[in-house]
Amino acid sequence: MRIRSLAVVVALALSAAGGCKPDLIPGTQVEDSEENRKVLEFLTRYQAAMQARKVDDVVNLCAADYYETNGNDDPKDDYNLDGLRGKLTEHFGRTKEIVLEVYVQEISRPDGNVRVAYRYNTRALVSFPSGDKWLTATDVNKITLRPVEGDEAGFRILAGL
Repeated sequence: MRIRSLAVVVALALSAAGGCKPDLIPGTQVEDSEENRKVLEFLTRYQAAMQARKVDDVVNLCAADYYETNGNDDPKDDYNLDGLRGKLTEHFGRTKEIVLEVYVQEISRPDGNVRVAYRYNTRALVSFPSGDKWLTATDVNKITLRPVEGDEAGFRILAGL
């Protein structure tokens, strides 16, 4: 009797594990849904604004209450939307070209906002007094988005740039 019960439990577990996988958006580990596709479309706008090195385009994707803590408890490196504008102006002013690749790993909606975990690769041609140099970086990040009804972009960035 115990062997038969165990066999039934194992069979149910195997069928549940194998038959209930959600469809994923190609090239991601993200469930294919209309909401998730809208998030990816928004991130494509962000990627294009960064690659075009357009400060206003990036800032216009952010919420008025944008605030960055840089993922730590030190308030000295925190900044708001004006601080972001300054950092982007400085960065884009010495950068001749940016290539940004974004690989979304997870999208969640824990509190009405959208949290996106992603890995990115950047390559940037930066001017230095000694000459131009290509810099590369690969890292993971989390960006927080606020859904905005009736807005063409659909979201505004709250933090995570």
